[in-house]
Amino acid sequence: MVRVLKPGICHLVGLLVLGPLALAQAPQRNTIQHIEIRGNRRIPEDTIRFYIQAHDGDAFDPARLELDLRALYKANFFETISIEERDGDTGKIVTFVVKEKPLIRSIEYPGAKSFTESNILDHFKQRKVGLTVDSQYDPAKIRMAERALKELLNLNGKPLGTVHTEIENIPPSSVRVRFVIDEGPKVRIGQIKFVGDKVFHDGELKDGLKLTKERGLMTIFKGTDKYHREKLEADIEMNLKQFYKEHGYIQVQIGDPLTRIFEGSRGFIPMFRKTKQQFYVEIPIDAGDQYRISGLKVVDSKLFKPEALERAFGLKKGDVANFKKIKDALEQIKKLYGNYGYINMSYLPEQNFDEQKKTMDLTFRIVEDRQFFVNQINFTGNTKTRDKVMRREFLLEEGKVFSSVLLDQSILRLNQLGFFERIEEKDYNAKPDDKTGTVDVGVKVKERSQQSIGLTGGVSGISGSFLGLNYTTNNFRGRGESFEFSVTGGTRTTDLIVSFTEPYLFDTRTSMGLSVFNQRYRFDTFSTFGFTSVVSGQPLELFTQRTTGSTLTLSRPLRYSFWRLGASYTYQRIGIGRIAEGFQSFALNQLIGFAPGGNPNAALKGIIRSEVTPMLSYNSTNHFFNPTRGSSLNLSVSVSGGILGGDFSMIRPSIEFRHFIPDKWLSHRRNTVGFRFLGQYIQAYGAVQEQGGTRRPSTIPFFDRFFIGGETTIRGFDIRSISPMGISFTPHFDSAGNPEIDLNTGLPRIDKNLVPVGGDTLGIVNAEYRIPIAGPLSVAAFYDIGITRVSRPKSLGGFGASTLQLIGPTNSTVRGSTGAEIQFLLPVISAPFRLIFAFNPQVFDGFITLGTSPLHFREPRRDIKFTIGRSF
Repeated sequence: MVRVLKPGICHLVGLLVLGPLALAQAPQRNTIQHIEIRGNRRIPEDTIRFYIQAHDGDAFDPARLELDLRALYKANFFETISIEERDGDTGKIVTFVVKEKPLIRSIEYPGAKSFTESNILDHFKQRKVGLTVDSQYDPAKIRMAERALKELLNLNGKPLGTVHTEIENIPPSSVRVRFVIDEGPKVRIGQIKFVGDKVFHDGELKDGLKLTKERGLMTIFKGTDKYHREKLEADIEMNLKQFYKEHGYIQVQIGDPLTRIFEGSRGFIPMFRKTKQQFYVEIPIDAGDQYRISGLKVVDSKLFKPEALERAFGLKKGDVANFKKIKDALEQIKKLYGNYGYINMSYLPEQNFDEQKKTMDLTFRIVEDRQFFVNQINFTGNTKTRDKVMRREFLLEEGKVFSSVLLDQSILRLNQLGFFERIEEKDYNAKPDDKTGTVDVGVKVKERSQQSIGLTGGVSGISGSFLGLNYTTNNFRGRGESFEFSVTGGTRTTDLIVSFTEPYLFDTRTSMGLSVFNQRYRFDTFSTFGFTSVVSGQPLELFTQRTTGSTLTLSRPLRYSFWRLGASYTYQRIGIGRIAEGFQSFALNQLIGFAPGGNPNAALKGIIRSEVTPMLSYNSTNHFFNPTRGSSLNLSVSVSGGILGGDFSMIRPSIEFRHFIPDKWLSHRRNTVGFRFLGQYIQAYGAVQEQGGTRRPSTIPFFDRFFIGGETTIRGFDIRSISPMGISFTPHFDSAGNPEIDLNTGLPRIDKNLVPVGGDTLGIVNAEYRIPIAGPLSVAAFYDIGITRVSRPKSLGGFGASTLQLIGPTNSTVRGSTGAEIQFLLPVISAPFRLIFAFNPQVFDGFITLGTSPLHFREPRRDIKFTIGRSF
């Protein structure tokens, strides 16, 4: 005879069938002869037996078999389970008959348009749905997935959308799951109404909501006009109530928001508005009474004077009770204590209300607790970088007082090294031990590639077409030193550079850098483009400069701060060649003053620059290669010539300021706003001796003057295309030194040439909005504006017979460029490849008279270029 147990009735059957049956059996039949498993296909028999506690030879116990059946059912492997028993030769033969749950072979989401399958899987993971391909079919998980999909529809402004599930059997034991989605119309918040409030206007209260807004132009991009109940409730709790408490309404009561869908017009242009479904949100509010401060005290503070802590609140008797100010002050006080090791500092607030006068008296009782010290600082993940290299960047020291501020600054200093991937807040921790009063600090890093050998090539506005070989290590042998060797050859540049930096010279806080270089640079100008008389559009080669020399730099941080003080010394030999015919008279007119005896050939072969540059810098940016927050400031004054020797004497002050902030308005800090200001000025000093012994004031050589334009200054203009223009007048002399006469006019023969002269003053402002897309890919919107001008026309003077007339309109025009660029980070050189699309709203467009011929000077309005390297 066969008896069967099935899930759902197993308890009853076990008692009524197997129980009496067991009592009726003979003693030799009260044992289990054998346990069989039947019906399993994928689940191994050993796995099933793991959940069965009964074994062959055990006493036949229906209650125990019932427990085994329940254990198997809870394992969630099977759709149905039953137990059959029959008589054997020596006892009972028990058979567990199972029917496995089908496997899900595929999951489909037809009709999903507002979100991708990746978005769905991420939301499933967040909601812990646990529904995946090749998992077992579970109706409970299907219901959870339907709810999660409905949430996604709500989050995407589709609250009327529906989700229903279709299950298709695939023999022998699989199913296909299809979540059929009908998104329905997009329903945005059309109106928010506040009921019961008599204190503030609706506009003020709408501003108090930060996550929920009525439909408008900006909300389309921010997504704040999509209704989601949980988000609205959080917005009310965190922001709207906070708004009331900032104005002293500390007992404000806000009821549950009421919503309904109504038909209303939608659109920004009246003629094109359409009637669509929208959400109406009504929020009931009872503001209550406004309270003011009758007194505010801080007591039991031993480390700081209570009066000093009270001043942090910025509140006095009679002021409105602003809870935001109170909250911010308490956070600052806690941070202040944490900076001195009191990381468990707490406070006990005491509030006394006067309901008649509507005032409140506040007392904050400080509980300082004990001071904590640093026990251990441990680094993990640094397989190549030596512990010493990381530890010397840490402002915290083992055995010293723990400071939360110094910990944050230490992490910032590690990020500035550029040796590691960005160290986020999740990568470091401070674990206090209340028993010993110590803190263990742990930092986990992921090292970047220390060295690279690369072959680079491409086209750049600065370098032209180029091909180069480079070897770089930014963490040489894990010691923190950097070494670079590069050789680059191209149509416009040839570079050979060897440099070495030791950040901690002789284990001191002094940094030393040494570079040796040999460079050729062809200075082109694109200023002829747009002339009605010259339409080739090809770059005009002005001159070629060859520079050989070296630079030694020493710097040292100012105590434990982000400021550094340093100085560099540069010695160069500069040779000039291939001077364009129209530029030659202007160039030689200056160069002869820098050569002994006024010999132009000697000047062309090489003049000496001997220069020292004191500098002061500040850097709080959070990453070496790709900062997203922080500032940097570089101040320097380069002085050449004079007591330093060399062939010319100049002074060149420079200031560069960069600032980066995460965008918290549109992208919740995902994107970055970057800003840079660059200002420079150059002036000659002293005098040079001409032939015959006369002395004339020194001038600024043309190759040191400021030409702007290109991917690092103003992106929509070609490299060095922006410059004040001048007319060079060059008289002709015969072999005896007498002026040649023009037979047509009877006047001395004088050549007139239009030349770009370069400025002595430079100002550039760059702004960027950087948007990371995925991995190394990002895009950036930009606006660049700048000017280079001649502030001291006398600085254009030369030493020969030529004279120069500055063209005023070219000296005062501000240029501007805006557009977007696509950036792809190249891992070998840690610099992005950039494709730039620019439009130039501010250009020079006018006529220049050269002799009797007016020339139309028109700078281009649009430009597309690509390059390698960063803007700032």
